[in-house]
Amino acid sequence: MGIIKRKENGQFVVAVPLVCGERILGVLEGIRESEGGRAFKKSEVELLDAISLPVASALANAVRIAEAERLSQTDDLTKLHNARYLRQFLLNEIRRARRYGTSVAALFLDLDDFKRINDEHGHLVGSHVLMEMATVILSSVRDTDAVARYGGDEFVIVLPDTGVELAGAVAERIRQKIGRYHFTGGRRLQLALTASFGVAAFPQHASSPQQLIACADTAMYEAKAANKNCVRFATGSASREESREANKEQTPAAKSESS
Repeated sequence: MGIIKRKENGQFVVAVPLVCGERILGVLEGIRESEGGRAFKKSEVELLDAISLPVASALANAVRIAEAERLSQTDDLTKLHNARYLRQFLLNEIRRARRYGTSVAALFLDLDDFKRINDEHGHLVGSHVLMEMATVILSSVRDTDAVARYGGDEFVIVLPDTGVELAGAVAERIRQKIGRYHFTGGRRLQLALTASFGVAAFPQHASSPQQLIACADTAMYEAKAANKNCVRFATGSASREESREANKEQTPAAKSESS
């Protein structure tokens, strides 16, 4: 693709491709009204051509930086968000919820007896099942929700503008969908899986991103203790959680001074 000069729709147009390596990143275009105007001179075209190289280089660098940032916030296996992205997303959503007086819910889910899949079929099958799980979860949430692989076979879903009751309904819907799904493991297997869910919400149960995840995680372990494959809700209030966190942060000496 070379430089294009032409007259169309009553305008003089010159288009210079923005090329970096073998990639065309865009087009640098100049337009001049033909009425009372004149066509682009050779010197003007040469100037645009000279400018196109640094512009293309700057665009290529911006694309590389954006891609590196995206990869740093993406789980390699499932292509879901990772814990790093989750922390920033939660921080932004809780700030927004504080400002507008809304709620943010978090679902913490852990696959039940996932180790059995790896033990019986191998880690490659287990990895493929996790990729399938990501698809199942993504198909059950809104575009505005964030789904992250938290680690191993644990996933966290953040639901902006969502209270506890609605979050519980979403968790139950995903739980049922997982239970009905036949996971192939990439080998035409018919594997059945279930998951245990914990649900917590800001500001009802927590006042910070860390507390929100911790509360949902604790509720998930309660679901595990209740024979798995169920949904459990966080208990207590944000003020109680804050008090507990403050007590944890106090040193023994500080506690003795305050008592």
